[in-house]
Amino acid sequence: MSLKYAYCRISTTDQNIDRQIIAIKNFAPDIPDNNIFIDEKTGKDFDREQYREMKVILEHISNAKSENETIELIVEELDRLGRNADLIKKELLWFKEHNIIVRILEIPTTLAEVGDSNQWVLDMTTQIIIEVYTAIAQQELEKRAKRQAEGIAVAKSKGVYKGRKPIVINGSLFEAVYQKWKSGAITARQAMQELGIKSNTFYRRVAEYESRSVENDKK
Repeated sequence: MSLKYAYCRISTTDQNIDRQIIAIKNFAPDIPDNNIFIDEKTGKDFDREQYREMKVILEHISNAKSENETIELIVEELDRLGRNADLIKKELLWFKEHNIIVRILEIPTTLAEVGDSNQWVLDMTTQIIIEVYTAIAQQELEKRAKRQAEGIAVAKSKGVYKGRKPIVINGSLFEAVYQKWKSGAITARQAMQELGIKSNTFYRRVAEYESRSVENDKK
């Protein structure tokens, strides 16, 4: 019996997540919607709420599964998992150590089913291909960052760069939602929805709020 999970990621709201979900469901029609984890965040690191939550669940299942069960994680493209080559390799090693099969739809060798006697051939071939793909993903990330920095530099030289507008959050509302989240009455995702903010902003504001609380306690 195979327990199937999937991970999807987009960087901005301008991108459409449907393409990834459709590709995954075409490959695994029986995958439950609740087993598909989705993040809207850059792939430069793995500090993403849904990805972290998925790993906690997969680790628990890996420790509790029976011998005749297998766990599969399906990703449409390798760069949806991440774009930092070293970090991707580290994550893939984590999945391997927890006996989780990673299926990457754009890499056919990861989709193949082979017997135990030939598994080493598949592993070797897949590793070589992943090395190439991660190098390309890393290169694209660096190229994008370079273009962004150059664009900002040009805008600054023309005096038209204003930077991002700060996100304004009502202090009383944040404190009320924070207390509900901290007590376990709501999840982090529900807290973000109530505040209308993304995960990186939410956790940054949590850190700021808790830091201020500690300082006030010292006074």
